[in-house]
Amino acid sequence: MAITEAQTMPAPAAALTTKDAAQAAGFTPIPVWFFAFEGVMGASYDIIKTHPDAWMLLVVFGVVNLVLARTVLRGRLKMAKAIIKGKRTRKLAVGLIALRVGVHLALGAVGMQATSEAAHIGLAVAMCAATVSLLAFDQRVMLRALAAS
Repeated sequence: MAITEAQTMPAPAAALTTKDAAQAAGFTPIPVWFFAFEGVMGASYDIIKTHPDAWMLLVVFGVVNLVLARTVLRGRLKMAKAIIKGKRTRKLAVGLIALRVGVHLALGAVGMQATSEAAHIGLAVAMCAATVSLLAFDQRVMLRALAAS
């Protein structure tokens, strides 16, 4: 069986999986579950509005985040630094803050301010999900861009 030219050529960056792109770029991807810590921090305003004593739990989450980053995920700090330095990540952070303020302003403008516990829990879940999914997407895009270069 003859090997064709297409079989010997490397796959284009768009066809690479996230893991392949990370290996090609020399980065170890951050697991998506780790982004849940940032998601909880993104939802912290509504968590504290729902339960004012939850700030203690948020501090614990922050400490666990730091300990995991410095121990278990130590080899992935290179990837984390690359994500933090990216312009897209800063745009995501500003966009999430704008989304938070915009939702509360829009609800206030129509007379439906989020004052109930259920509304704050719903907003907290939505902000957490948005943060985790956007960070995971940002990582995937960055890995593919690094692999292509």
